[in-house]
Amino acid sequence: MSKNRLGLRGYVTSRPFGQYCVPVPLQSLALRDYCQRNNLIYVLPVNENIFPHSYMVLEGMTKGLSDYQGIVMYSLHMLPQREERRREFYKKILEQGCELHIVLEGLVISDDQGVEHIEELVQLNQISTKVLKSLPVD
Repeated sequence: MSKNRLGLRGYVTSRPFGQYCVPVPLQSLALRDYCQRNNLIYVLPVNENIFPHSYMVLEGMTKGLSDYQGIVMYSLHMLPQREERRREFYKKILEQGCELHIVLEGLVISDDQGVEHIEELVQLNQISTKVLKSLPVD
């Protein structure tokens, strides 16, 4: 990775993701703290649209990303729900020699092996959510 890259570009959202609803200022604070603890430069975040299932801002971040080390986000639950869309997102990041840092789960995706690891986690989460919803409430 080139030394003249500007740092990690932050990505936040004001809508709920997974089981979380974290205010944007707290997400930004967590991203800033993560970057500081890991000696990374934090570039102010962009905020996703409030519309459900909209990832226009996230997907748009991949254009011109080669000026940065990559993207930093709060949780893997902020990624697109459809696998094809997530894989296309990862591909665009990796093609530019960039990384994806996910703070809450402590993940850094910098190669295809990292992509497969995160996809396993997403699938496990989807399965566990379905199982929990199917259990009787007593």
